[in-house]
Amino acid sequence: MSQKENNIFQLARIIAASLRGKANDEEQRTLREWLFVSTRNKKIYDGFKDGKRLEQKIVESRQINWEKDYQQFITKRQRTRKNRRIKTIIRYAAILTLPLVAAGIFLLQKNDRQAIVSISEVIKPGEHKAVLITGGGERITLSDSTLSPIQEQNGMIVNVMNNKVFYTLPEDSLCTQESPIFNTLQIPRGGEYFLTLADGTEVWLNAETEIRYPVQFTGNKRVVYLDGEAYFTVAPDKKKPFTVVSTHASVSVLGTQFNFRAYPDEQDVQTTLVSGSVIMQSEKYKQQIKLVPGEQGVLEKRSANLTKQEVNTYLYTAWKDGRFAFRDARLEDLFNILARWYDLSIFYQSPEAKDIRFTGDLNKTDDFKSILKIIEQNERVTFTVNQHTVFIQAK
Repeated sequence: MSQKENNIFQLARIIAASLRGKANDEEQRTLREWLFVSTRNKKIYDGFKDGKRLEQKIVESRQINWEKDYQQFITKRQRTRKNRRIKTIIRYAAILTLPLVAAGIFLLQKNDRQAIVSISEVIKPGEHKAVLITGGGERITLSDSTLSPIQEQNGMIVNVMNNKVFYTLPEDSLCTQESPIFNTLQIPRGGEYFLTLADGTEVWLNAETEIRYPVQFTGNKRVVYLDGEAYFTVAPDKKKPFTVVSTHASVSVLGTQFNFRAYPDEQDVQTTLVSGSVIMQSEKYKQQIKLVPGEQGVLEKRSANLTKQEVNTYLYTAWKDGRFAFRDARLEDLFNILARWYDLSIFYQSPEAKDIRFTGDLNKTDDFKSILKIIEQNERVTFTVNQHTVFIQAK
């Protein structure tokens, strides 16, 4: 790193020290000289006095590949022999990186041992909301106030009432549809919804989940497609097995209750059986395991290895009854769940914070501040919250 580049980072450290009230006389003199150079420098410095902007900058900095950008910067310098070009690159590098570096140093070097929670607005829990995409391509936004019957192409009627979608077939219908018409129900972050399929199967859909299903089941099987998490109470029909299919695994049943979790961004696919029996299958190798009540099947996506274990089913199904239950859970896994429900962005200022363990039973209807106070009681982690962004640091 050249002297001029080093000066950029040194100046960032001085700014961070000044904002924390710990700049010595020499650092304060250097800062005054830099502020005197241009009004732009003063605007940058004044902007950092706003704590919200500091946290926004650290968010931005985490989205930048610093190593890649630095190498590109060095390459540009090596390819040019013109002093004017070099000065231009250095000038723009200072403008672009200085605010981010200063923000990063300031936030990462804070030594406050108490939890720092400054929530400028109440972060409310999720609510009943979804988007229904009909077989004809119509998109219908569903919420607490939605109440609308929709006539389907094959005679089935979609009913939306009390935060539920359910299907009915009029008695005088002469539906003989051989090729099923599919609907899709999309649940966004911060949402959940309830669905009753045409056969009477009940489905609780968790946040950030999508289910694709036929308006009416035809043929000798019942198949739905899921990304995300859902709890199923399957209507018995020995002549038509019920199958839930995800990218990596599927579950087949005749009639039972189970939780199926298959988020694309998670390493495992989980089937937790409450009653009855199910067969879980790896889509890649077609490996199968049979589960009995109280067991959980786990598919590791990378290896496609399929195993099972005994579990407390409440820990994996409490979400549908308005609770979040954790037993010795990793903080990262806990906050992955909270992030979907409260629509949060999570950043770990110290990687070791991810492995801190937590046990608790939380109320999903509480606002996030109340949830955070409970988690803080383990006294091993601190939080900084700005709107819907949470910064986590181990003590």
